[in-house]
Amino acid sequence: MIPSLWLSFALTALFAVTGGYALLRWASLRAGVATHHGDQVAELGHLVMSAAMIAMVWAYGGPTGDVAQIVLFGLLGLYFLARRLGDRRATHPGCPASEQHLLMSVAMVWMVAGMPLLMGGGTGSAGGGGHHHGGAAETAEAVPAPSAPTPGWAFWLTVLFIVALAASGLFWTRRALTASRDGEPGDDERRSLVLVGAPGGTSVATRPRTLRLLGPRADAVCHLGMSLGMAVMFLTML
Repeated sequence: MIPSLWLSFALTALFAVTGGYALLRWASLRAGVATHHGDQVAELGHLVMSAAMIAMVWAYGGPTGDVAQIVLFGLLGLYFLARRLGDRRATHPGCPASEQHLLMSVAMVWMVAGMPLLMGGGTGSAGGGGHHHGGAAETAEAVPAPSAPTPGWAFWLTVLFIVALAASGLFWTRRALTASRDGEPGDDERRSLVLVGAPGGTSVATRPRTLRLLGPRADAVCHLGMSLGMAVMFLTML
């Protein structure tokens, strides 16, 4: 799908890292040893998004898979919309920046649904109706029909997503620069901070080094990579 082999490998590596990080975050939340608040559904969603993006880079998929992805990411979008409405009343939102997750989910829906329009996938071969005979039919079928132009509305909708994802990247960049690496809210709260969901609570000083690396700053960097990677994928489709 992507003409540049180096870009294909770079995007594959990027989404492999984001998917691996999402898996580790989900596992820490599932085990109740995460160092800060999170959302298991969101982490699984990022894992699936990363896998889907890698598949798109190498043009793996089909009609059935596309429909399944549209349904899945559509449901994720509804989930994040509900979380956004619910987090307004929550003291500790389970899904930080749920509006950014909603943007990613909707972008994934459009990326899958709009790819045939953007990549000219709806074209066929001239003379493919089977009404020709002999050598003339073979010659006609061997000549591909010209690619259909991308509809203007699809082009500009894609541009809108690129701009929105770039803006999301700025949001996550600011969050990465201001977040504490270890996920500690401040010196005045360190004594009361415990591992989220850990039975009996575990102090900050005793938490494993690996878990400390899965903090808000790493989360922000992971989301930054996903936002920019998706924007680059949209650019390659125009």
